[in-house]
Amino acid sequence: MHTLHKVFSIAAISLLSACSSVPDRASDGSNDPEVMTDTAPGVGDGSEQGSGVEVIPAMGSQVGNGNLAGGESLDEMKMMDVDSIYPPIIYFNYDQYELDDQGTEVVRYHANILIQNPKQKLVLNGHTDERGTPEYNLALGEKRALAVSQAMMLFGVEESRIEVISFGEEQPEVAQSNELAWQKNRRVEIVIK
Repeated sequence: MHTLHKVFSIAAISLLSACSSVPDRASDGSNDPEVMTDTAPGVGDGSEQGSGVEVIPAMGSQVGNGNLAGGESLDEMKMMDVDSIYPPIIYFNYDQYELDDQGTEVVRYHANILIQNPKQKLVLNGHTDERGTPEYNLALGEKRALAVSQAMMLFGVEESRIEVISFGEEQPEVAQSNELAWQKNRRVEIVIK
């Protein structure tokens, strides 16, 4: 009786192991032990080696900056407002009206918004700090707004959708007379209507 029980146990284990299958490891040259290919019936046509579905496990290090490894959930992650990355203001150096790399990226971002919204128009308000004559500052504010306008057109915005206005030194963002205030006042504001 004891021998018969052993024979049935061995037969049952053999039968179960014959029915199960282990997914093949990807044979595409990748050595990633986590990537497997599912060879289940109905997946792919089975005529090519390596066909099927690759199963790649989701890991916290693959999401965001990898901060999920510490147990942080997606709900706890801070959402970033894309508009805060590219605020609609471009600042200039003293007595300059050429765009730097950061200003060019701001223009590109807002040009894309305009291209996606063909009914909207654009107003570019040029400003300067208080140094210089009022006439000179009006001209400098216009040059800054025109520089942004030219860049907008290079990124595909039609000229007919752009209006350029110069306020010179008349509408400072910061009403003080120091370098920090002047830096904030040398700007072009992008207004999309």
